[in-house]
Amino acid sequence: MNLYPKWLLALAGSNLLAVPLSVFHLFGRTHVFGHSENGMLNFLSYLGTQCIWIVPILLFFAALRAHDNQHPVWAAIISIAGLSMVVADACYLFA
Repeated sequence: MNLYPKWLLALAGSNLLAVPLSVFHLFGRTHVFGHSENGMLNFLSYLGTQCIWIVPILLFFAALRAHDNQHPVWAAIISIAGLSMVVADACYLFA
């Protein structure tokens, strides 16, 4: 981990807080996008709900990859986007 500056690891690492929140989405029966009688719409709603915690984890790796490609500003922007998704998810779950 000496390849990355500490500020980036702290900023991007906060995106991994989505992992403990995943339990509430996987087993908590949250319906972020509502519930429908149509089975296909329910499945798409389920996939969208799972993306709420999967995308910040993917953005963690994207930020590290952006830094590897000599784009530290983009790495910070990607990390902040992931962190905002984690904060919005936590506000939805615990409000």
